[in-house]
Amino acid sequence: MPLSPDVWPEGLLTRPGCQAGAPCIVLLHGLGASMEDLAGVADMVDPECRFRWLFPNAPVRPVHVNGGQPMRAWYDVYGFGGQSAEDAEGLQDMAARLGALLDHEAGGGSSVILGGFSQGGAMSLYTALHAGYAARAVLALSAYLPLRARLPTATPVSPPVFWAHGQQDGVLPISYMETARQLLIASGYAVSAHRYPMGHTLCEDELLDLRSFLYTLD
Repeated sequence: MPLSPDVWPEGLLTRPGCQAGAPCIVLLHGLGASMEDLAGVADMVDPECRFRWLFPNAPVRPVHVNGGQPMRAWYDVYGFGGQSAEDAEGLQDMAARLGALLDHEAGGGSSVILGGFSQGGAMSLYTALHAGYAARAVLALSAYLPLRARLPTATPVSPPVFWAHGQQDGVLPISYMETARQLLIASGYAVSAHRYPMGHTLCEDELLDLRSFLYTLD
């Protein structure tokens, strides 16, 4: 997975597909993590290399829940409670940056699937649903729906959402997924929701279900 510093200054890992023009999966890491944390998902979910994978680093920025200390984050986080204030401006700014990256990767005509873990999943949902980036699908892994009160109504080209969540998640409780699922369906989005006996992490069954979902998109 060579580093591509010119495309994304913060750092970008890539794994090519077997064929030119293969669909591209962009996977965003969680709060305080890095691009290496999810890189192994590519080999586990797609050993045949039917997809091209990208793993970008988030910028380093001060984060309120980290006492204002800098860490890798797609946007600022003021709290983990369901009623905590949200960084709408940060979400909007990062969605614009990600949109430019995704347009670069789709330049050869390949479709783009956008997803991530935790904050990365929330960022993916915002970019595709609120900012309207034309993703082929959205992968929300142990995530939450940001700015849910402002969720736009789905259109005929809105992407389907694959949502996986742990039933024992102590960071983002599974109720976050259940609430988001109800809102998404009520707004006309197609949602494939999956629950697993795990905490705030990934598991083998989840990755197998993700593999099955991705192959239905071909």
